[in-house]
Amino acid sequence: MKTIPFISLLRFIYLLLIFALFHTSCNVSRTEKSISIKERLYSIIDTVPGTVGIAFISDKDTVTINNSVHYPMMSVFKLHQALAVATEMDKRSASIDSVLHIRTEELDSETWSPMLKTYGDSDFDISIRDLIRYALTLSDNNASNLLFKHIASPSATDSIIRSLADEPAFRITCSEKEMKENHTLAYLNYTTPLSGASLIRQVFDSPLINTSAIDSIRKDLATVTTGLDRLGAITPQHPELFFAHKTGSGYRNDAGELVAHNDVGYFRLPDGRTYALAVFICDFSGTEAEASEIIARISQEVYNYMTIQYEHLLSCSLLTLAN
Repeated sequence: MKTIPFISLLRFIYLLLIFALFHTSCNVSRTEKSISIKERLYSIIDTVPGTVGIAFISDKDTVTINNSVHYPMMSVFKLHQALAVATEMDKRSASIDSVLHIRTEELDSETWSPMLKTYGDSDFDISIRDLIRYALTLSDNNASNLLFKHIASPSATDSIIRSLADEPAFRITCSEKEMKENHTLAYLNYTTPLSGASLIRQVFDSPLINTSAIDSIRKDLATVTTGLDRLGAITPQHPELFFAHKTGSGYRNDAGELVAHNDVGYFRLPDGRTYALAVFICDFSGTEAEASEIIARISQEVYNYMTIQYEHLLSCSLLTLAN
């Protein structure tokens, strides 16, 4: 009878142990993985002087933290507005290239409005497409107010998107103009993080609206210039990563707290996998830069999770093929 050398036997036992450990790792449940990412996210937000809500959606996971809170959207609602305007124009059998005539008295010279550098000295004509672009890419308040006035009011916008959204846990009741006049109204335009993440995922992953305008809106979201130090802070190190988003920034309340500091984003990895991530911070007793840093850290943690998860799944697949 042939005997197995002692060294070979030890090596065989070692390989069996490694296989057992790796096999166990490959069979970790989705729930356990979700708990793991939750723990890492909680470690970022536990000591934050404010309320932080997070929703992360991928093909494999849906993770939420503090999702039951109603977070003031601020300019995040301009995403809802753009979709509602496009839907309304489609209903009218009209194009978003339709032109509106705007009178200078319709504009507010004391609000955030980059479009005033181009328009505002006299009456002018502008396409609805360009107003959407200003509202999304530059978060222009005048553009938003004009779309509410001429195309779809806040209540109409709420109704339209409520009929389209998979997660309609939001409310839109007032415009930028109204919130500027009464800052407390900002709390009436609210969302849950899951609702925000779900909506931007629908924009890119499903035929959300039956109009060619969706391509224009997707392009606008991918060229947003506000809040690049938030969810998108990871993109300079990962230029191959597709990123689109909409930010929202709030006033200070009577307690001196930042009412809102938000970002809702969609990511596509080089391997084709996608995920949506929404982070809402409300009643924050810190600076905007500090709030942005929190959102950036959350974005980095989720990106790490997605890339490490992929390497893990790939290794498991190779192990399965080897057996």
